[in-house]
Amino acid sequence: MHRLRLVCSIAAVSLAILAYPTASTPAPVDLNSLRLTSNTEYVNSVDVNANRSVVVSAEEHYTNTAARLVQNVVPGAIFCLVDDHYVGNNGVAHVYFRQTAHDIDIDNADFNVNTGRDGQLLSFGHSFFTGALPSSYLDNPNLSSPVAALRGARDALQLPLTIDNVSTEAANGLNEYIFRQAAGAVSDPKAKLVYLVKPDGTLALTWRVETDMYEHWLLTYIDAETTTVHGVVDYVADATYQVYPCGTNDPTEGHRTILTNPWDLFASEYTWVSDGQNNYTTTRGNNAIAHWNPTGGGSYLYNLRPSNPDLNFQYPYPPQTSNTYHDLLYTLGFTESTGNFQWNNSARGGRDKDYVILNAQDGSGYSNANFATPPDGIPGRMRMYIWIESTPSWDGSFDAGIVVHEYFHGVSNRLTGGSHNAGCLNTLESGGMGEGWGDFMATAIRIKSNDTRRTSYTMGAWADNDKRGVRDYPYSTSFAENPLSYTSVNTMNGVHAIGTVWATMLYEVMWNLIDKYGKNDGPRPYLMMKLVVDGMALQPCNPNFVQVRDAILDADIVLTGGKNRCEIWRGFAKRGLG
Repeated sequence: MHRLRLVCSIAAVSLAILAYPTASTPAPVDLNSLRLTSNTEYVNSVDVNANRSVVVSAEEHYTNTAARLVQNVVPGAIFCLVDDHYVGNNGVAHVYFRQTAHDIDIDNADFNVNTGRDGQLLSFGHSFFTGALPSSYLDNPNLSSPVAALRGARDALQLPLTIDNVSTEAANGLNEYIFRQAAGAVSDPKAKLVYLVKPDGTLALTWRVETDMYEHWLLTYIDAETTTVHGVVDYVADATYQVYPCGTNDPTEGHRTILTNPWDLFASEYTWVSDGQNNYTTTRGNNAIAHWNPTGGGSYLYNLRPSNPDLNFQYPYPPQTSNTYHDLLYTLGFTESTGNFQWNNSARGGRDKDYVILNAQDGSGYSNANFATPPDGIPGRMRMYIWIESTPSWDGSFDAGIVVHEYFHGVSNRLTGGSHNAGCLNTLESGGMGEGWGDFMATAIRIKSNDTRRTSYTMGAWADNDKRGVRDYPYSTSFAENPLSYTSVNTMNGVHAIGTVWATMLYEVMWNLIDKYGKNDGPRPYLMMKLVVDGMALQPCNPNFVQVRDAILDADIVLTGGKNRCEIWRGFAKRGLG
């Protein structure tokens, strides 16, 4: 029996909000204790070559090669192809599958396959369920209603949600519902019947209840019989993290300069003030739309933004940093087919109509910043707040580290596990790496020509008005300044602390590569940033430190033939991940 079912779509919506010391309201329940766990495996290129039993011959299309591999690795599994496969600019094809049982998703059972330019298998990762399937849920007389599941989620998490007059409306998918007339949520709550692999390796039939409560956007897995909470994914992550020319982090590092036609036409063919269909005389274009948002509201099209027929913009808005970073990321491989943020994709793959909404001086908070990352085809949203740690208060939009850190959460969420599955960095460890990637990329663009491996960088020092920054340690190759190592993670229970460990490891590897090659491509460590981005596309959903390290090594094999294996290994090994 052919077990591949074409084509399914994953509708999980991600709100990855990673910010600075925040004024947000904490959840009444400890959501950290309800995080899902992961049983993800990653088989790297070395192990693939050593284990011929997993090798499959290249077929006419890379999706067929990938499907045959899944059938070989997990015989008898029923799965569907997720409609976001693509070939990256390094020639590697990436294919994603979701396991199903009795025609409904197993929500945390994913499989990703990477094949090289020659069509041969490079690496793969998966969290497929391999146990005995339960009987069909259709035979279950105790199946709870979606309204009961919504009530269970509200009560268990103490959500300020009124559902006295709620009604249900069938959505597009099987056993998928929208709740109307619920009060207290940003948008109508939703429920979908799915299976969930539990930590003990068994399957639970659950209602996945989605509630966007503004401060917390939750997917709550409620047992379909008992209304027990099996786990929660919170796409809003409060952080304790932290325009000027690219490379200038904040006003302490230089003066504002006038840039004329600063766009890269390879990455932004319509420039920064056109989307290929309309030309604008304001801070709007194909990649982003920037404006003042003092009320903190969700509407943005008619917000105040400067307009100048000469396109002369000298205002404290974040479009320059965001657009510049879009162009750099495009060169690094975050393009249309991978799920980048653009209004017009020019038929180059992926889903468009999803530029980044940039809210400057957003009035919904202070001393903070956040980024909302829905699946490909829905705009990302960055909210930049006023910082009150100084007198007068400072505008966070002037800190490039804030903008880059937040933007990169959109990148990491769309590259890991595919652009339609924006929930693949939600375990404690993978969420920590999400924080670490943001810190590292924000630091990497600050590297200057006269920096050496003895140079250290803090995070958020300007915005927080504290030279120590907002992390426990600066990013440094010196153990005297930063003693963190892999074993430090054992005592950590927060994603931001874990992220500092991960970013420290990347900082070590970066300097090994800079010492080897110098800065011939300019001050930015392009090679390391490229390996980080390419590794994200290879790694599995909800990976751990070891798996991401291996994905970076695999990315180097693709890019350079493995010429930097020793430098990469030494960097990770120095911090205990050898």
